[in-house]
Amino acid sequence: MRIVFIVLLISACSVKPVKESDTKPPDHSLWTAILTDHIAHNGLVDYQGLLKDTIRVYRYLERLQSSHPNTTHWTAKERMAYWINAYNAFTIKLILEHYPLKSIKDIKKGIPFVNSVWDIKFIHIGTRSYDLNNIEHGILRKQFNDPRIHFAINCASMSCPTLSPYAYVSDSLDAQLDRAAIRFINDATKNDITPDDIQILHQVGGKVK
Repeated sequence: MRIVFIVLLISACSVKPVKESDTKPPDHSLWTAILTDHIAHNGLVDYQGLLKDTIRVYRYLERLQSSHPNTTHWTAKERMAYWINAYNAFTIKLILEHYPLKSIKDIKKGIPFVNSVWDIKFIHIGTRSYDLNNIEHGILRKQFNDPRIHFAINCASMSCPTLSPYAYVSDSLDAQLDRAAIRFINDATKNDITPDDIQILHQVGGKVK
């Protein structure tokens, strides 16, 4: 028994860390073109239109999947913009694969009342697999610590910030994040702000918008 334990311990210590990729940031202009064509002025997403445009959607997803961020060739802003776009694009993919549905929460896998749609590991980038929680909490929040992130990522729910009609890009990332924050804060369907009071309006459920 002791010998088996020692062998297992040696094996565990000899595990090599995942090698960092040597890819460079992808072009996000295709994502901007897709969003421009399928997001209304009020922020609602035209999923039926996206279903007819899956060739472009999957082409962009393939572009993301073949370029895993790294710290050698990518700046922090390039990595941050990539992961925001990835979160939004793969959320769209998830909705399209289960459309029509009333709520993103109707997509359930794993252990009831423990796992949620945000725990489904359906995102494959390079040699790694992720779920939406990995991207939001394990990467975006942990690595970049920027509260404006929460105004930029969209969970396909009426209670979420509006999906921006453009891709996030490193050159204008700060301005884009500022706009996303201002847009959400001043959204009367989510917040009621007066000179004397601030109320955060509660949206029920995860109704797909």
